[in-house]
This record gives sequence, structure tokens and C-alpha cells, in this order.
Amino acid sequence: MISYEISREDLRYVQRRLKRIETEAPKAFKNAINHTAKEARKKLAAGAQGAYTVKNGGFNSRMRIQNATNTKLYAVIRSKDKPLTITRFHATAPKSGGKADIVKSGLKELIGPKQIKAFKRGGLIMQRKSADRYPVKVLRSVSVPKMLEKVYEGERGIEGALGPEIQRTLHDEIRKEVRKLI
Repeated sequence: MISYEISREDLRYVQRRLKRIETEAPKAFKNAINHTAKEARKKLAAGAQGAYTVKNGGFNSRMRIQNATNTKLYAVIRSKDKPLTITRFHATAPKSGGKADIVKSGLKELIGPKQIKAFKRGGLIMQRKSADRYPVKVLRSVSVPKMLEKVYEGERGIEGALGPEIQRTLHDEIRKEVRKLI
């Protein structure tokens, strides 16, 4: 018969190691949350650019991450912006009238009330408010926060909502951080 016995020294060693893990838990959660926030921002941007024809320039800079800390175990992805001008999307404005493709469904003619067509001036696509020469308005579309909201809810871009996928990413990141501690 073979028997093994745990010595008191081994027991104390294990207890000391487990106490260290207990004190390192907030740091592990913080790291997992921050990694998840970065991945979520990438997935949101990819989903929005998969659904909308918006140009890449400055898309990630419109999403700011407030990272988690050891005492605040949550991260926030903020996006503030006004509606983007039509020129940020796939748009044309020949003499016969402007056309734009916002949600990758093909170019659609930009015709306002009273059948007034759009035109391009100074790098912007504009439209007169009436038959008079002035006033004119710059045509705009959705903002980056609204695009991200639609992608997150699963209405545009990827199949299904991103919420469950981001939750799975968080669980995977927590498991990675726990493996580092043990």
C-alpha cells in the first residue's frame, strides 16, 4: 500500500498562494474587462463598416474607452458625435442630381421636398430648401453613435446582436487571467 500525506509546510504554502490569488483578483478582473472593451470596440467598428459605407478615417477615434480600474470594475465605450455629412459615405453628385449609398443597398437619388435635387459645392453635398437660390442645407446622415447602437442590437451589419458575443469574450478573458494567477 502506498500512501501520501500532505505536510504542514505544504499546506501553509498553498494557503499563502491562495491568499495571494485572492488579493490579485481585482487586478485580474480589471485586465479582463479592459481586454474585452478593446475587442468590443473592434467588433463594433467592423460591424458598422460592414453595414454602412462610411469611410474609415477617424472611425475608431470617435469611440473612447474609459478603462476599468482595481476599484471600478467596469469599462465604458463612449461615442459622441453629430450626424455625418453625406460625403463621408459613398456618394456622388453629378449635374443631374446627387446620389448616396448609406447602408450598402445601392445608390439612391437625393431628392428633397418639391422634387429639389442635391448638388455638390465646396466638397459638401447640399440641397436648396426651396426653389430660391438660398437658403441651402448640407445633407447629413446617421451619426457614429447611432450606427454603433444599430450594430450592437443586431439590426445592421453582422448576424445577431453583439451583446452575447461580448459576454462570451469577457468570460474567456476572465479564464485567461485566472490561468495566469494559478
